[in-house]
Amino acid sequence: MVLAGGSYVLNVVGESAFQLHGIINFETAIKRSSKGKEYTILKLNLSDGQEFPGHSLGFFLSKPYQSLKIADGRHKISGNIEGFLNYFDGVFGFANINQFGESPFFAKNGAITIDKVDDNILQGGINVVFENPNKGSIEINGNFNALKK
Repeated sequence: MVLAGGSYVLNVVGESAFQLHGIINFETAIKRSSKGKEYTILKLNLSDGQEFPGHSLGFFLSKPYQSLKIADGRHKISGNIEGFLNYFDGVFGFANINQFGESPFFAKNGAITIDKVDDNILQGGINVVFENPNKGSIEINGNFNALKK
């Protein structure tokens, strides 16, 4: 499926199956941990674009600094992240989906795949299992074509 720039289509699998779609953008930065080590950070922001959002998702990809860009390939969800002040090597994700209530879901396993990245466009896929203490787990998978914020 070819997606327009700045869009995504994701399938939600769980007790009920449905699709999420909307706008997506990305940001990159170099951050220094409290221990002085530099990390390349990529932030993906997904939203349905409504005034009162029905859903929003966010992903933070963090890798020890080698370049301003996060490389193509598969980036696994990090299981135990102690906090953003020390940064980390991996992926952290969250999902707020009103259909499931107010409690957020947090990524437990899976990966973000980056197929193509340049200065203004980031294309790839999401295949992540999220957990929420109140509602169990859901799987979200699909593709995105993000534009730089």
